[in-house]
Parts: sequence; C-alpha cells; structure tokens
Amino acid sequence: MRGFTDADRAALNRDQPEPLYHQLFLVLKRKIEIGEWRLGWRLPGEAELAEFFDVSRITSKRAMDELARQGLITRRRGLGSHVSYRDPPKILQAPLLSMIDSLALIGRETSIRLLDFARVNPPPQVCDALGLRATDLCDRAVRVRNNENGAPFAHYTSWTVPLGPVFCAENLRGSSRLELFRRLGLELSEVEQTLSAEAADGTLADQLELPLGAPLLLISRVTRDQRGRPFDYLRALYRPDRFSYHMRLNAKDLVVRGYR
Repeated sequence: MRGFTDADRAALNRDQPEPLYHQLFLVLKRKIEIGEWRLGWRLPGEAELAEFFDVSRITSKRAMDELARQGLITRRRGLGSHVSYRDPPKILQAPLLSMIDSLALIGRETSIRLLDFARVNPPPQVCDALGLRATDLCDRAVRVRNNENGAPFAHYTSWTVPLGPVFCAENLRGSSRLELFRRLGLELSEVEQTLSAEAADGTLADQLELPLGAPLLLISRVTRDQRGRPFDYLRALYRPDRFSYHMRLNAKDLVVRGYR
C-alpha cells in the first residue's frame, strides 16, 4: 500500500502487552514526525489500514482518532484524513568534545520528566564503572527528556553514589542533575562516554513514541568529580531522528588517534 513498507507491518507485534491500536498509532505518528508524510498528505482510510496491517476496523479507527486528538491529522467526512502537523521537531546537535558545556546546553533547550527515583543495588556494569561493591547502594533515577516542541527524544537511567538529602526526587523534578551536582560542591572534571546502539523494547517504544524494535542511539557515560573519583553512571537512549552528536577533529587530533 502506498506510503507503507513490510517493516511497517512487522512493527505490530501481537505478543506485546501494548494494545495494537497504540502500536499502529506509533507507526503512523513516526511517519508524520520524521517528515515522511508531509503537510497535506492524505492518509489511507480505516479499511485500507485494517487490511494492510491485518487488524480490525475498530483498531485502525482508534489509531486514527488518536492522531487527530494530538493534532497530527485532520479528518473530514467525504474528504478523508490529511496531515496537519506543521512543525517537525528540530534535531538537537551537541558537541562531542565539550561534554560539560553540551550537558548545560541540552538542559537549557529541553525539558525533563522524572519517572522513578529509588535507592537500589546497582547492576554489575555500574559497580565496575564506579568502583562499587555489589552490596553498595546508589540513587537510581529514570527520566524522559522532551525537545522544545514537547516531543520525547531521550530516555535516561542514571545511578549516582549517595550525595545526601539534596539529591532527591523532589529536587530532580525542579532542577537538573548538573545543577544539583554544583549545589553540592561537585565539579565535573571528566566525562567519559561510549556510543553504541540498541533496539527499543516495549517500554522504551512507548515512552519515546516509537515502533517496537526501532533503533536508538545508546550513550553510556561515567562522570568524575574534581578529585577524579567516578560518582555517576548514566545510560542514555536517544531517538536518532530527533537528536545527534556533532564532532569536529583537527589534524592534531587525527594524528594522536592514529589516523595518518
């Protein structure tokens, strides 16, 4: 069917707990937000969607109704459904070589929502990175960051060594972690991070409004204080259509890294 691929059909998974109508809604929404379907594009009808995705007419109607409810399409009897989304999200670029400056930049230009905060035993990977024992505790925060249009583009899970009552859920709802670190007298002397990729599971797909299995940019980040001690581990997952890192290397950098 026009405007769809086999991958779109495969994005609907009946084995997932997420309702089929919402999975279909995320497939359609993504096509609109990334600009594949531009302003004025006429969407297929409910019957066509139901046939192509092998779902009920009620399922396709609920997906289309949700698109209309969020202002992404307009529906008119006899004229069909058309894309009305006018402002595709701008991709946020952050410099990879100036870590601390980029953290502050992202914080100023976006908003964040705290989903969970708890004191837990960190996983082995975090223990190794922060030099902790398996029995040690860390403050784990789970958050979602939205761009200037209110669209989610990042999912964060962080583990921070206990820093006292200032680093708490209430303060995280009103301040960035960077602001709290500075309030506590911590200076970020070094930020080390690793870039990789990961496919979105059901939870991530729902929170970042993506189809199941969509590719995400994964950044694992260890932060050290002014004494060189690691105190924070961050696992950040980004939608690549809404966020990218920009890196510039000069000739000296290339020689140092072995590119001659």
